[in-house]
Amino acid sequence: MLADIGDFFGNRTPSQEKSRSRVVIDYMRMAKYDIVTIGEKDMNYGLAFLLDQIKEGTFDVVGANLYSKRDSTLLFEPYIVKTVGGIKVGFIGLTDNDPRKVGVFEQLEAAYVSGYTEAAREYLPELKEQCDIVVGLVHVGLSNARRLAEKVPDFDIIVVGHGSDRTAMAEKVGETIIVKSGSKSSSIGTLMLSLDDDNRIVAFDGISKTLKKHGRKNFELQGLVTTCEERQKVRDRLLAKRRYRLPAIPKRPEVIAGEGYLGWDTCKQCHGEIYERWADDPHAHAFATLAEGDKWNDPACLPCHVTGYEVAAARDSTDVKPELWNVQCEACHGMGTKHARDGSMRPVPESVCLKCHTPEWTPDWNYAEAVKMIDHGRDGKLE
Repeated sequence: MLADIGDFFGNRTPSQEKSRSRVVIDYMRMAKYDIVTIGEKDMNYGLAFLLDQIKEGTFDVVGANLYSKRDSTLLFEPYIVKTVGGIKVGFIGLTDNDPRKVGVFEQLEAAYVSGYTEAAREYLPELKEQCDIVVGLVHVGLSNARRLAEKVPDFDIIVVGHGSDRTAMAEKVGETIIVKSGSKSSSIGTLMLSLDDDNRIVAFDGISKTLKKHGRKNFELQGLVTTCEERQKVRDRLLAKRRYRLPAIPKRPEVIAGEGYLGWDTCKQCHGEIYERWADDPHAHAFATLAEGDKWNDPACLPCHVTGYEVAAARDSTDVKPELWNVQCEACHGMGTKHARDGSMRPVPESVCLKCHTPEWTPDWNYAEAVKMIDHGRDGKLE
């Protein structure tokens, strides 16, 4: 049996990455996956896209706590029983209901997730009656999975998804075997069982194997990847033309003396080194993610992808001028026309970041770590 425990789409990226996600489903079909459960990142592109892609696969999907908001019914079967070598194996799917991840579902206005512990307690009794071995495909992270095994000891096996950690060897919590293979195609987990005549587990062996970067090529799969990469190159070329077609910003005295946003071209006149570092930061390409997804003028997206939207929108509706594209200096440090020389505008408190880095869009976001990634000050000091 080959299973995926969620986040098989695996990116938290805008809609132009849909083509890459389609390749993932093609691969899973070619690799003959048997069963999957859903992680929060599989909803990146909306419920309709996910359901449409799943139809293209040849695997079963289980989810015991993922519901449709339209009619409060489960989006997938809570569990499924498969017969393997005469052994009946039941698989139940569970998705994390941590508030930081729930927002991913809630913002879709199409799905919601309930408590996974409660769902396990609801469905496990009836599942155990139908099978010899109960397997939880549990997308909740390793520490939560261990606690789940303690609270709900009816699992024979828990296969864990979410997070980059892994169990080098299969472990036991109580009588439950737990395995987690890692993330981002870096490794594959294996679990082998030895059963007695009553189909009870008497021994097991499980490891997480690191995958090699090079090996035998699957030319059918390589063709899918190459086609996808070529489409990406075309998009990048088109985007490059849009991105650098930026007009020079006039340095008129009346503009400098007024109140408003001046744009990156003004800031870099005095902060050239900082500008060069910013230019390599994802913030400098925030508008590009909208451009490629044809969301140039989407008022739901623009506030976090341009600078000074509250001013630009009032003047130009949602058609923000190019000199304010992307998350520029003034988006974090304030209007250039209010530039202070006493250092009072230098710090960027967490509250500024949280305007856009909300639990709905970046559930795993950490301010302390994020600040290190955008350090564009001198001598390692953020300014």
